[in-house]
Amino acid sequence: MHSIHPFSNHFRGDNIPQFCISHFINEEHSNRHSRLPHIHDDFLELFYVYGGTGRYMVDGNSYDIQEGDIVICNAGVLHGENPSDPRQVRSYSVGISHVALLGLKDNTLCEPDVCPVLSCGLLQQQVGEMFRLIYLLSNDTKTLGETCTALSISLLLLTYELLQSRERNTVIRTRTSASATADRVRRYLDKHYREALTLEQISRDLHINAYYLSHTFKNEFGVPPIQYAMKRRIGEAQGLLMDTDIPIGDIADSLGFSSTCHLNTMFNKYVGIPPGKYRQSFKHMEE
Repeated sequence: MHSIHPFSNHFRGDNIPQFCISHFINEEHSNRHSRLPHIHDDFLELFYVYGGTGRYMVDGNSYDIQEGDIVICNAGVLHGENPSDPRQVRSYSVGISHVALLGLKDNTLCEPDVCPVLSCGLLQQQVGEMFRLIYLLSNDTKTLGETCTALSISLLLLTYELLQSRERNTVIRTRTSASATADRVRRYLDKHYREALTLEQISRDLHINAYYLSHTFKNEFGVPPIQYAMKRRIGEAQGLLMDTDIPIGDIADSLGFSSTCHLNTMFNKYVGIPPGKYRQSFKHMEE
């Protein structure tokens, strides 16, 4: 007799999700240093608002978030914060890879037209403690890695069930032709942001009038194309500083900065502190 895998009702084949990483950010750090938009290509992230309020961007749309909300950030989807938005959020996040839910693309928890912000309602306290527990245990993944994975799977399935039980989902607004053009430009920038781009080059490569391209993009996403590309670089640099020990000079090279000094200047401009201090701030984050 063949045993039935306990996750067979939810996951495709023999895929078992794996815990990747967990982060905690307190209110003071959140208020001072925004987490710029970034993309995870090989895992999805669940972002939980343990306390406070703010705004969070997912796939070009900005959402109000508050205590008890989970933000679903599918793999390959841009997400993060706008430095100009006020926020004071105490948050935990969990990254999970090898997610293969029935009917969905790999490492996704919902379709693109579903509102990614989910209120936990009466389960707010319990869900918050699950996020916090995973974060605390993740400090010793060598010993507790399997436990983190088991808890992350439980959190993933609970979020999925909460999502399914929501009476109706908020559908993202219908895209206009101008919005479609802005999306096309964004896809180009997300592919080439490591390069030293100019507006003229983008215009030439996409065969779109430079003025129309810039105007349409800024109307849709709030920043000019070149500034968007720089913020993407900084957002990816933040992730490398948080999750790896890669030397800052190597991070600068990999993201297309002309020098470490250039990275330091741009990072300080958009985040408020130099890269080295940003990395250290996560090692001394106080709950």
